[in-house]
Amino acid sequence: MGHMPQGGMRRPTAAAAVLLLLLLLLCIGAHAVEQDACLPSEAHPSAGCAAANLAASVGGGSRAAPQAGAAGGSSQQTGRICEYQDEVHAEGMEGIEIGEHGYKYRIVDGLMVPPYVTPTRYNASRTVVTRPTDVCYCSFPKSGSTWLATVLYLLLNDGVEPEGRPLRSNLHWMESSWTYPRTQAEVDALPSPRIFKSHMPHRMALAGGPRNSPCKHIYIARNPKDVAVSYYHFESGKAWSGRYNGTWEHWLRIFTEGRVQRGDWFEHVLSWWEQRDAPNLLFLKYEDLKSDFRGQLRRIAAYLQVQLSAEAEERIVSATTFAHMRAAGFSNHKHIADFEGFFRKGEIGSWKDRFTMAQSEAFDKLCRQRMAGSGLEFDFE
Repeated sequence: MGHMPQGGMRRPTAAAAVLLLLLLLLCIGAHAVEQDACLPSEAHPSAGCAAANLAASVGGGSRAAPQAGAAGGSSQQTGRICEYQDEVHAEGMEGIEIGEHGYKYRIVDGLMVPPYVTPTRYNASRTVVTRPTDVCYCSFPKSGSTWLATVLYLLLNDGVEPEGRPLRSNLHWMESSWTYPRTQAEVDALPSPRIFKSHMPHRMALAGGPRNSPCKHIYIARNPKDVAVSYYHFESGKAWSGRYNGTWEHWLRIFTEGRVQRGDWFEHVLSWWEQRDAPNLLFLKYEDLKSDFRGQLRRIAAYLQVQLSAEAEERIVSATTFAHMRAAGFSNHKHIADFEGFFRKGEIGSWKDRFTMAQSEAFDKLCRQRMAGSGLEFDFE
């Protein structure tokens, strides 16, 4: 048996040294790729994948050019947004509660909201300074808001999808600390027209709502049975909901009681319906978009005072089909963790897959009671 050289260690050969160097470089490269897999946060620049998105998420909404107004460069615009994390996005645990089956939420101004709707972000949404050229679309969750957002962006950009920049890079969700965060300074620097998003009831509307803000507001509502089913799938097992694991029966109960994120569906929708005569509010229904898309598209264009050419209309019709949006990187949200199954069915009447006959009859009775005298009706199939 040979003996060890003096010092107790065998000297590495030149080939071994080269191999070690290559392994080291591979490790560094892999670490860099892992850190780049999720966009860093402006507020937490050293947190890497744990923090998600502020600086790289700022985008335009400019009519001038589909890719105008983006900050951070096109390479960052296509980065992946990490899942919601309390330590990064919650701004502290004050006000956050855990309900049945682990359902997580925060109370802000008396409303159950996701934990990433922080008091600071909510205040920013209420005090943001809007312009007459701005558009703010709003809805209860799972009511067709992403479909509407795509329509709005395309209307303002001659029906052309941007290259290398997803939809979220062109929207501004002031109440959120997670997927679309913006500061007042950032949105002030963006060209007109800007597109804002909200999921708040009227009393908590962006910039004080239609009667206090010069921007054009659009609210989209969907029949509550389809909303309940879609929202159940959306909230189940997600980080922002505390990995909620309740049954459909449990979800339906808390939904009808208004104990879900964004609160009571009836109060939310009716609060906007009651303001429908405001000159800068357009009230839409998901089912109308499904049954008469071209008619509703022209209605939206007229409200926004956009000249819609026949060519642009055809581009928009093609780019806003459910199949196209689910497949297109611009609109499918697959770059956001926990949003991979964001587009599920997009049909009217999918509630039939979940509701039993007894549940359907009880829900219909509740709808008649809660919406009596409002004049608001929905198609359920």
